[in-house]
Amino acid sequence: MFKRLMRNTKGAVMAEFVIAIVPVMTTFFSFVQLSRIATARLVVKHSAIVGARAAAVMSNANDNTPDQPGGNQQGEVSNAVKTAMGPWFTKAGGFTVVNVSVTDSSSRSDPYGWVEVKVNTLYACNVPMGFIACGGNTKRLEETFRMPHQGAIYKQK
Repeated sequence: MFKRLMRNTKGAVMAEFVIAIVPVMTTFFSFVQLSRIATARLVVKHSAIVGARAAAVMSNANDNTPDQPGGNQQGEVSNAVKTAMGPWFTKAGGFTVVNVSVTDSSSRSDPYGWVEVKVNTLYACNVPMGFIACGGNTKRLEETFRMPHQGAIYKQK
């Protein structure tokens, strides 16, 4: 009976498949998650550039553009960043929390100083078995970009 059992190969392919499928699927989903993280980094970088451009035009924290409203226009810059993220900024997936900070180093004497925008966000890793590549359920992404302020020097007559 033992010899007959040794010659029986029924179910061998199924056993090999079950053993092999777990590492294959883990590798596949990890690569999918890594590609999504790389794309998310590009989206965050683009949104930081858009936010810096918006801040360079709208920020007036140091009152160096007299005909513009005062303040650094944090809300408007934040809206520009979220708009640049497009469909990636949703509650269901993608970027769940987005924090935007604006640093305006321009002044009345130098209206062309740097305006820096920092975008800090949490990316939700929602690919099955992608938590291995993501290091958990979320990944923190941060990008900073700066541009010269688009202020103006007004000369009095």
